[in-house]
Amino acid sequence: MPLPEAHLALMGAGIVLGFFFPWRLFPTPWLGPVLGGPLVVAGVTLAAWAVRAAGEVDLDRSDSLVARGPYAFSRNPMYLAWTILYLGIAFVLSSGWLMALLPAVILLTHLVILREEAHMDARLGEVYREYRARVRRYL
Repeated sequence: MPLPEAHLALMGAGIVLGFFFPWRLFPTPWLGPVLGGPLVVAGVTLAAWAVRAAGEVDLDRSDSLVARGPYAFSRNPMYLAWTILYLGIAFVLSSGWLMALLPAVILLTHLVILREEAHMDARLGEVYREYRARVRRYL
């Protein structure tokens, strides 16, 4: 399972910045949790679904490819789930810093995904290319 390094590092940076230099997104304290709560639930749910689908495949085999569950709709449901979760946490915390860092999270994650796709293409060849042609990268 890929580790969401960009998500974790920049979320930590945003939380630290918010502690020293508060920057609120919403004028009322209840609005962030109302908007962010469902995103947090959606992110955790998608991540759990993706882990369950990937858990049924032997990822150590060179010919293994997860193509069921959320992987039938997105080639990167875990990264998508972490991004939804990050956005939900930014809203719940009403953190302008987390929102400001979100484009960097997305860019860094995209670069990791491009590297992983090249690795999958080299490892699985035509099987991966057919999967890539059928299933979108994100949504």
